Amino acid sequence: GEVCPWRCSDVSPASTHAISCPSQHIRGHNATHNAQKRCLQRILRQHHVSIVRNEDASVFKVPGYRADTVIDPGCLHFSSAYRNKGIVLDTSVRAPTASSYLTGKTNASNTDGYAAGVGEDAKVKHHTGTLTSSWAFVPFVQESYGRLGKQTSLFVKELAMLSALCSGGRKADVLRKAGLAKRQIHIELSISLARELAERVMAYTRGARMLGCVAAPVSKLLGHSAD
Repeated sequence: GEVCPWRCSDVSPASTHAISCPSQHIRGHNATHNAQKRCLQRILRQHHVSIVRNEDASVFKVPGYRADTVIDPGCLHFSSAYRNKGIVLDTSVRAPTASSYLTGKTNASNTDGYAAGVGEDAKVKHHTGTLTSSWAFVPFVQESYGRLGKQTSLFVKELAMLSALCSGGRKADVLRKAGLAKRQIHIELSISLARELAERVMAYTRGARMLGCVAAPVSKLLGHSAD
């Protein structure tokens, strides 16, 4: 039967492996990371964050670190959590179907948001002690099926409220606008990721053909015509 053309998996190359395959080179995890990072930066600007910086190393007090996205202090002036702090965001996409998230008693197969939680914890651990007290670190983690991590969701909530407050209005109007902004942010992130993962699956099949292999990484259900 079919196996991964890069021999990193001995199972049939279903789409769940194609989107997380670490070995395919045409459109790997860096492309997915950059797509979601750019999507987040567009969202920040759309929702009244005035200064957004890309790939900034100046905020770290130790060498060798570079921030995906930096929001300058004061940009989230309506936020009680971030009012007087700058924000460092580190984007990550995690596939719950990857084998590393399916081991142990508690894993991605029986716990909603498990992969995102593991990703957030890893990012926080990696950045602990690297920033001065004037900066807050936010791991911006999204699972391949669209679910956001807990810390990511809290930041999105703060961003949506900022957007609503900048638009003005009575309290009821602000709350309504915040709800709409939050929903729109989720939609934009999900659409961007779905488009990117589709590109990864297509790149997986192209790469397989270049190696002289055949890979059809789609569900067998999609191969049957409707009755």
